[in-house]
Order: sequence, then structure tokens, then C-alpha cells
Amino acid sequence: MVQVPILMPQLGESIAEATIIKVLYKEGSPVEADSDLIEGKTNKAVIRVTSPGTGSLSQLPVKQGHSNPVGAIVGYNE
Repeated sequence: MVQVPILMPQLGESIAEATIIKVLYKEGSPVEADSDLIEGKTNKAVIRVTSPGTGSLSQLPVKQGHSNPVGAIVGYNE
């Protein structure tokens, strides 16, 4: 099965990273396209990282409290 990377989205021109405040699914969980997977926080807003497609989360290695740069792979959808 093909693994599709889940990326930290572009959050604005001056935002370079977001801190994970909540992981909403566990690895192996089934997900629908555009489901919210992760909540993150920048110094300006709370953001949501969504599933790129329907399938299951094969990897979701992010941890609460850790920062991730824009464009970083925060998991894989299978």
C-alpha cells in the first residue's frame, strides 16, 4: 500500500513552526479525507493538520509539546 506523507501546513508568511497541542488519532486508526488529525499552536493561532485522504494512519510519530517546522512530515496515511 502507498504511504502518503502528512505535512505540517504552511501557516502564514511569517510562521515557521507550530507546537503540537493535541493528537486526535492513534497510529493504525481509520481516517476519512480531510479529518482533523493534529491540533497545533503558533504564536498567532491554533491550526489543524488534516488527513490527505481516506485510509489509516500508518505512522504518527509527533508528540504533544514538540514543535515541528512548516513542511515537516508529521505522519503517514496509508
